[in-house]
Amino acid sequence: MSERSAKRFVGLMNEKRGIMAQHSTQGGGCLTTPPIAIGSRFRMSACGAARSPRTAEREGVIVGSGRHSNSVRVLFDGYKSPITLHRDYIEQIPSENVE
Repeated sequence: MSERSAKRFVGLMNEKRGIMAQHSTQGGGCLTTPPIAIGSRFRMSACGAARSPRTAEREGVIVGSGRHSNSVRVLFDGYKSPITLHRDYIEQIPSENVE
């Protein structure tokens, strides 16, 4: 690994085993999203579209929270089963107030 790319990673050393786990310090431009309401409609965010091009144009409904604090369960339109996505991958569609 070059010195330049090594600066992008943070290493965690396990002293007993001599194992080093590395993770990226760059988030890829994704920002944390505001709280998400269950039952609201969503579409894929720019970050989600970049990470998952096959679902880039899809929309659906948020059906619950995931196991982790940063994940949500969503049901895409036309799908039978919900899937889990990271919160940064979706954005809520503003509801239309019909009076």
